[in-house]
Amino acid sequence: MKKIICIFILILPLLSSGQQLPLYSQYMLNDFAINPALAGSKSYSPLRLNVRNQWAGLGASAPLTNTLSFHAPLRDGQFGLGGTVFQEKTGPYSQFGLMFSYAYHIKLSNSNSTRLSLGASAMLTQHSLNQDELEFKNPDPGFESGVVSSLAPDASFGAMLQSPSYYIGGAIHQLFETTFREASSNIFGDNDQVRHYILNGGFKYFISNDVFLEPSFFIKTIEGGPVQLDVNARLVLDKFWTGVSLRTSKSVVALVGLEIGKLQFGYGFDLTLSSIGSYTSGSHEISLGFNIPQMRNRRHTYYW
Repeated sequence: MKKIICIFILILPLLSSGQQLPLYSQYMLNDFAINPALAGSKSYSPLRLNVRNQWAGLGASAPLTNTLSFHAPLRDGQFGLGGTVFQEKTGPYSQFGLMFSYAYHIKLSNSNSTRLSLGASAMLTQHSLNQDELEFKNPDPGFESGVVSSLAPDASFGAMLQSPSYYIGGAIHQLFETTFREASSNIFGDNDQVRHYILNGGFKYFISNDVFLEPSFFIKTIEGGPVQLDVNARLVLDKFWTGVSLRTSKSVVALVGLEIGKLQFGYGFDLTLSSIGSYTSGSHEISLGFNIPQMRNRRHTYYW
């Protein structure tokens, strides 16, 4: 019975007006996943794989998220193209999403020290519900079994202002709030993809040429929903970095990372301080990256 209660606690916000986009703790390593304006913003082409096990210890009802992204600069970094594939499963509910992004980068000074980036994404999400995994105390005779799914097209828009020492930007995801039906019966009814608003920023404080401190913040909210605020601090020591995040959802996140040549590795551990933390062993997130070099030198300047 406890397992059934956990499943419904986790999926009902997803089926109504809760936050539907994947949760990340290491968005510093894959900023493109949260803002399409960053497509083509690097001097290389980043390939990123992110795996997150949310609330480990809840068994099959624990959310599991996999994200794969890639983007590349074009025309000496004036434009950028990219794509993201993500899959998230929470008990009987799952979603699979595709995003194709385009960005345009505008230099705001002759030295190209400050740049404004604008980007947009076309999105397609498949929402699925395995009704065979649902259990009811008093089952409805009209409730059908099997897996039902629904496709929902949508779009995102983002902007980012960058300089050698700071960045600040925002994005709006699921702009059109497309309606989808998760079950073939009327038990859940119609659901909307909720519009998400994201604002983040940070700056670098150099201690030496290869050592700097990077404080940053991340805000995510939905209309009529809670606000998630992350306050972060990351210390970079040449190719190694470590950091910590404080999240308003009563979580403390420890972060470590390492860069070896073109390879990048990151790990994040979320310690949950809310009541659900009594039933879990925390959340684990692994990020793997490969920075594909460009075929020729670009005239564009990159900082982050």
